[in-house]
Amino acid sequence: MLKRLERFNKGIEILNEIRNYDRDIFCKDIKILSIAERNLQVCIEFLIDMSTYILSKLDAEIPETYREVVEKLYDEKVIDEDLKEKLAEIIGLRNIIVHMYADIIPELLYDNLKDIMNVLKISVKRLLEFCQYNNIDP
Repeated sequence: MLKRLERFNKGIEILNEIRNYDRDIFCKDIKILSIAERNLQVCIEFLIDMSTYILSKLDAEIPETYREVVEKLYDEKVIDEDLKEKLAEIIGLRNIIVHMYADIIPELLYDNLKDIMNVLKISVKRLLEFCQYNNIDP
């Protein structure tokens, strides 16, 4: 899990660099957009995996869907309601990226990238704090 945490941090670093591109360049350059999408996917999937790991250590039932994982984290008092809502949205974004349910609107992604990154960082911090407080070795 620690190796994946390193990759998460690298993904955040890359996303932070991409955020510095001009909006027009970000939205029109498929390479930049692809880099953003891939690193968002990696970061979100790390959160999902860490969440299921925590639930397994709590001997909680592991839900079938990623959205249910977020609900279970809330039920187990790992996260609060505000973070639950934000994580559910982030997981929805991951599903769009991975399964191409809809086209990513580059302008929306660019405009919301800072907020998305903040949710990712807050979520990882909260999960790590929970592990530390509950003596769960990540």
